[in-house]
Amino acid sequence: MNQNIKILYVEDEPKIRENTKRPLSYLCDELIVANDGVEGLELYKLHSPDIVVSDIKMPNMNGIDMVKAIKDIDKNQHIIFTTAHSESGFFMEAIELHVDGYILKPIDYDLLENKIENIIEQINLKERLKEQEILTNEITKLQDNILVVLDDKHNIIFSNEKFLQFFNVLNTDEFSKKYDDLYSVFLQNDYFCIPDGQDKKDWIEQIQKLDETKRVVSILDITLFIPKSFLLSIKYMNNTSHTIITFTEITSITIEKNNFKHKAFTDELTGIYNRAYFNEEFKKEIAKFQRYKTPLSFIILDIDFFKKFNDTYGHQLGDDILVGLSNLIEQDTRATDTFARWGGEEFVKILPDTSLEDAKKVADALREKIQNHIFKDNLKVTCSFGVSQFIDDDTQESIMKKADDALYKAKENGRNKVEIG
Repeated sequence: MNQNIKILYVEDEPKIRENTKRPLSYLCDELIVANDGVEGLELYKLHSPDIVVSDIKMPNMNGIDMVKAIKDIDKNQHIIFTTAHSESGFFMEAIELHVDGYILKPIDYDLLENKIENIIEQINLKERLKEQEILTNEITKLQDNILVVLDDKHNIIFSNEKFLQFFNVLNTDEFSKKYDDLYSVFLQNDYFCIPDGQDKKDWIEQIQKLDETKRVVSILDITLFIPKSFLLSIKYMNNTSHTIITFTEITSITIEKNNFKHKAFTDELTGIYNRAYFNEEFKKEIAKFQRYKTPLSFIILDIDFFKKFNDTYGHQLGDDILVGLSNLIEQDTRATDTFARWGGEEFVKILPDTSLEDAKKVADALREKIQNHIFKDNLKVTCSFGVSQFIDDDTQESIMKKADDALYKAKENGRNKVEIG
């Protein structure tokens, strides 16, 4: 059971509702059950659940209309639809609602559990990030700051002792002899810097355009010969035309944040990227495609009969297979590609600058490599693949839907196959 997680389950068919209530109750702290969309919407307003699991086709109010109303209340609400093949007419409309998943009936409870656990992981991650942000803000307030005062021409006219100690100078005159200006000590890296070709003299105006939390610069500590990160606070004094700048060191926070980001974007079991990182990278690659029109392809794969494999050999050996498969695929992943675990036994791969034909060749080569590989305890597995290519009218959802349909086709055609969507 997951503490403090509330799930609203909406299903009009009594038998399905009763069969599904029990496995859902193990996944949350509180399960709220509704018989149709009207009741579901009222209970949603009353209880504000973290996750909504709903049938699509229902009397009084169908799942689509209910979710539209829910999204009007909270556009970020996590939604999972359960749907039958006969309800395919609702599918495109459901996609536009940006729900978290679709489970075909009869419901695969292992798949449902995986999807809910993935959502809970996202919810917990957001909470941890919020706590981290609060912690960062509190620590920042306690830092012993560097302070300088600039005149209207950005010349340093005053500094505190911490400034002189950091740059190992006796006074501001000595600093001005060693450096062209204050901006010249900032390292040109991932933090604030003026692009080549732009006037560096306007750096204060440029950094003030950023959100206050992003006004970060990196400066080399000449004593330790390591870069340190500082959050800048800038205050302009109208009566004197002076600018007061305080530098709050956040090096340890930055390192911790980077470590936390790594953990947030890494699948705990396999060590490869997770769904959160994949989604971030896919957005970037789609933006690149829209700008430069270079080919962009996508592969989704999963292990054939993996549930049966787990039932036969146990989950521990199943986990070993997932790790081994991840390592095997990563060996053939280009630096420009993004390979990630989507969830359960499903994996995804983004292939920039790759045509559909070449992406299929990549998938075929991987399929054969996996088929011939001997995993732990002399076991062998196979995988089915779906491949698609991004075109002008595509979105992330549509290209993934094409590949997912192709994967389903590969399974229908006997598994251990590659199909194009």
